[in-house]
Amino acid sequence: MERLHDMLVEYNSRFIPKEYRRSWSNQFCGPKFPCYWEKVFEELRFVDKRKTIIEVGCGQGDVTSILCYLGFMQIKAYEIDNMMCSIAIDKLNRLFGKSGIVICGKYPQGQESADVLILVNCAYADGCDTKVDYMKKVVSFFENAGKPELFLLEVVDPEYNIPDENFPYCLRLNSSDIEVMFPAATIHSYETYHYPQNKRTKRLYIIKHSK
Repeated sequence: MERLHDMLVEYNSRFIPKEYRRSWSNQFCGPKFPCYWEKVFEELRFVDKRKTIIEVGCGQGDVTSILCYLGFMQIKAYEIDNMMCSIAIDKLNRLFGKSGIVICGKYPQGQESADVLILVNCAYADGCDTKVDYMKKVVSFFENAGKPELFLLEVVDPEYNIPDENFPYCLRLNSSDIEVMFPAATIHSYETYHYPQNKRTKRLYIIKHSK
């Protein structure tokens, strides 16, 4: 993990112009990476590298870099922002010699099949006006990926009760909501951010589903 951390800090500090950095991406230029990044690394470290992975909302490719670094060969990473896509594509190519991983477009683009689905540090909630809408949308991502055996899902927790236009109340899910969405799964979770020490309170759910 430490070697990949150093690789990303060097790349992000040298090759990403400051005007293209965001508050969340600046975290990948410093000594301490976000908790969700570390937990994703830990959860995937011992997963069979032949497994297929879909990442939804890959941003600038810092989580995708974990997948390449660990040796996964079958990766698809979706990102709707063209600028973010360009950064992610260049990063994966420079650091790992990888191409064809990042898909510049919206997920899903047809029925797919994956063993692992990742949705962290983004909501991906366009068109959702209620919590039920959002819960259905997240489940639809899971179903579209063929009900993968592992789903890493980070959400804003309702404990964060401050009005927030980027993460309205309908996008805030608790453990009971996750259990309703995935009743047949084994679930555990980690708190990844905590308000007011962080901007929001978030939790990463590790959802394991037996096929």
